[in-house]
Formats: sequence, C-alpha cells, structure tokens
Amino acid sequence: MRTTTAIWKTCVAALIAVSAQGASAAFLTSSSAFGSNSLVTDTLSGLTWLNLDVTQGMSFNAVSQGLATDPLYADFRVATRGEVDALFGDGGFYVNSGVIGDTNPTRLASGAAFASAFNGVMQSNGTEFFQGYLGDALSPIDPAHGVYSLWRAGVGFNPASTTVAFAFDDGTGPVSSQSDPGTGTWLVAKSTVSPVPEPATYALMLAGLAVVGAAVRRRRS
Repeated sequence: MRTTTAIWKTCVAALIAVSAQGASAAFLTSSSAFGSNSLVTDTLSGLTWLNLDVTQGMSFNAVSQGLATDPLYADFRVATRGEVDALFGDGGFYVNSGVIGDTNPTRLASGAAFASAFNGVMQSNGTEFFQGYLGDALSPIDPAHGVYSLWRAGVGFNPASTTVAFAFDDGTGPVSSQSDPGTGTWLVAKSTVSPVPEPATYALMLAGLAVVGAAVRRRRS
C-alpha cells in the first residue's frame, strides 16, 4: 500500500510540474443561434466568448439592452478588463508590457490561432484588428442620462509580421449611445467549461496510471 501511495504522489507531483511550465491556448469555435463559428472557447481559461462580429457596429447601450431583454443574449455578460487581458495573454499577445520585437514562435503560433478563431476587421495593410468595448472601464459624462465615454481593448494581428503584437486599451472610443463600425463588445458566457489539459498532461497522466496499475498487479501476485 505504501508503494502504491508513493507512486501516486510522484505522478501528482509530475502533473503539477507540467502545469507550472505553462501551456499554449487553443481557441475552439462552435456554432450557436448567432450563426456559424459565433462562439470561441479559450481552452486555458475555460471561458467561451461571443465572436466580435456579432456585436460589431452596435453601440454599448444597444448591446446592454440586448443583454437585458433579448433571449439570445441570456447566457452572456459583458467581460471585465481582467478577463479580456487574460484572453489576450492566452492568445500570445503582450498586455501592458515593454517587450519589443519578440519573435517567440510559441507566442506567434498562439496569436495566429487567436486570429483564426475570432472575427476582426481587416485593414488595407493586412492587419486584422480585434477590438471591443469593456464593461468595467466606463467614464461618466452624464450618468443621469446614461451617457458614458467608452474604453475599448483590442489587438492587431498581421500574419506577415514576425514579431509578437501588443494588446492595447483605447480611451478615445465614442460615448455609450454611439457606435463604431470597427468595434464590438467583449461578451463572455456566464458559465465556464473545464479547461482542456495539454497533450503532454494527458500523456503523463496515462503513464502514471499505467505505472500504478503495474504496481498493483505486482503486489497482488
């Protein structure tokens, strides 16, 4: 029994070590009532996002009204800045960082996966921008009449670039009753899914189970 317990402890320690090394995000798209590939699940955080093109061109007030009255939006809420920053970090982008010119291939691959999953606005220079309004960074102008200036968070991705892009916060957005054709609102599902382990974690887990199984059979014999 002691031998089996010791092996289990070793397997658990190894799994923790693998998790601590960090993981690359995958962004899984799925369809919903909003259309094909309208949902994007970040496998690191377990959060499911409404793709940006669903709310692009809508004012923040219009989106908020939809959240309050439209059954299609019943499972969503406006994401916080922290959640959006974490999404960008999982996507390989630098958030509030002074690093310039990094060509880390893992981060570049994560950025490409992010850009492939989310629907942004393509610019003439080949850069695709992904930006949306934030729900916890409104600046009051006339709160009595529901007038706020908006902050938006976004990132630009260019597949021709060999450097990791920066995520950005932009405080020059319109007031909440106005819209910008190139900006949506970051909406996230109210419930989360269990984050998907890395393939290496699966392999280590299976190896650990095999070792424990062999130890148990040896002990019985």
